[in-house]
Amino acid sequence: MIFLFAAFITMPFTAVAQMQVRAEPVLLAPIVEELPLSGSVLSPRYSDLTTQVDGLVLSMKVDLGDRVEQGDVLLELDSRITRLELERLRARREEAQLAYDDARRLADEGRRLITDRNISKSQYESRLATEAREEARLRQLDIELRKQQVTLERHGLRAPFSGVIGRKSTEIGEWMNAGSPAFQLVQMDPLRVQVNIPERYYREVGPGTPVAITVDAFPGKVISARVDSVVASAGTQTRSFLAWLDIPNTDYQLAPGMSAHVVLSLGGENSRPVLQVPADAIVRRPDGSAVVWVVRDGNTQPIAVSVGRRNEESVEISAEGLDRGELVVTLGNESLRPGQEVTAVQD
Repeated sequence: MIFLFAAFITMPFTAVAQMQVRAEPVLLAPIVEELPLSGSVLSPRYSDLTTQVDGLVLSMKVDLGDRVEQGDVLLELDSRITRLELERLRARREEAQLAYDDARRLADEGRRLITDRNISKSQYESRLATEAREEARLRQLDIELRKQQVTLERHGLRAPFSGVIGRKSTEIGEWMNAGSPAFQLVQMDPLRVQVNIPERYYREVGPGTPVAITVDAFPGKVISARVDSVVASAGTQTRSFLAWLDIPNTDYQLAPGMSAHVVLSLGGENSRPVLQVPADAIVRRPDGSAVVWVVRDGNTQPIAVSVGRRNEESVEISAEGLDRGELVVTLGNESLRPGQEVTAVQD
């Protein structure tokens, strides 16, 4: 009777001692932490386009929302008077060319005659002076012609880069003063994503950091990019640093002003190897500390750990007396006690 009672008493403990738990080995490898942040899609360039000369708007080539390529004519001012002045200068230039050709002919003749003393020195010098004067006059008219040509070209407003007309401030028949805005041109490809990096991650984010971007307008579409630059100046209110990256937008589907969901991949293959365990292996205690349960010789042992980076699957840890390859319990570790006998099952 006593033997049966003793066996009955020990049966529950034996069942518990032989419980099965799932376990995974401690890894030593670089870990990638995914840092989710919110950002904004912006255009790298907004330009208020203005004319460089005064004039009456004669024709409009674009409207609000139109796509334009670099060099496209956006509007034309009335240039009739400028064209007439250009024609007048061309006629004067032709006249000056004839006068110069004649002066050069007489000067060349004087150079031959002066050798044989068949012309006086004063006549010879006069011919040379006339040649120089007509040549200077011809150069001056060439400069005036080029200047007038530039003025004529400025009667047409061209797109300095490709983009979309975001604002239109004039219409046909209006008088434009030089410097008054006519259009706002918005660059659409590439676009820029800006995001604020918390201070604690400043040293880990830099040019080349991988980024995955999604926008609400296109759910499920992931844009892969890399950080282009981090501005080394923190906001005093937010204690965060501005990072930006450019993304292609050749189809113009994205637009400035959209919100962006940004996930930065920190660490990776180029970072130092660290001890890591599955996230389910971490047991949090009421005092805020963390432990993992290690299976050694079929018995469980808790080891205090410090937690570092994490991603969806793994957590970086540091702990004394914990080595690569040891088994840590990932399922069933909530009710373990030190020295408990278990059977570890690996996936």
